[in-house]
Amino acid sequence: MLMISSALAAWRSALQGKSFKIKLIVTTILLLICAWLAPIVFQYAEQRQGVPIPDFILEWLTATDLSLVIFIVMDALLIASVAALLTKPDHFLIVLQAYVILTVVRFMTILLVPLDAPSGLILLHDPITDRFFYKGAVITKDLFFSGHTSILMLMAFGLPFRTLKVFLFAGGALVGVMLLVQHAHYTVDVLAAPLFAWLALVASRRIHQAADSPVTERPEQA
Repeated sequence: MLMISSALAAWRSALQGKSFKIKLIVTTILLLICAWLAPIVFQYAEQRQGVPIPDFILEWLTATDLSLVIFIVMDALLIASVAALLTKPDHFLIVLQAYVILTVVRFMTILLVPLDAPSGLILLHDPITDRFFYKGAVITKDLFFSGHTSILMLMAFGLPFRTLKVFLFAGGALVGVMLLVQHAHYTVDVLAAPLFAWLALVASRRIHQAADSPVTERPEQA
């Protein structure tokens, strides 16, 4: 109860700032645009011809359906992360902006790197992703880079809570391994995810800082 009161007080204080409100509104609009674009991008990627790439790690792993475990780990960690971020409005906004950047970059990499589904793929069933991003369509070619791994790593990099960060890094690694076991991604998709997550957070922080920096007026020349 004390934590909720503290979080509400922090949000009341943050929302008093015009800059924070504007950035929150703009970020929310961009997030909604990304949600609208996602099915279009994914369905386009699914319909085009992709290129399979050799992956000796996938060849070594026996394909196993771990959808339920992946879904449970993902949702538990994301719920805990969002709940923790809601107590820190500034961190929440930065991570939300980073997620928008990460999503846009992922759209670009999926479009620029046309990959075919890995051999032995077992379709990943995620009720949230299937409903809000895939719109019920079967999508297997949204590969480079892993969205599931990258969002957990983004949370891990962005949260200011050390203990939760440890769980998120461990959870992100575990989800990445399980995605490989399910043959839902190539190894490179999973390994690239933390890098893109970190770059998105760095970009978000720099944009945030630039937006808050005062504009220095040039002195008039006589």
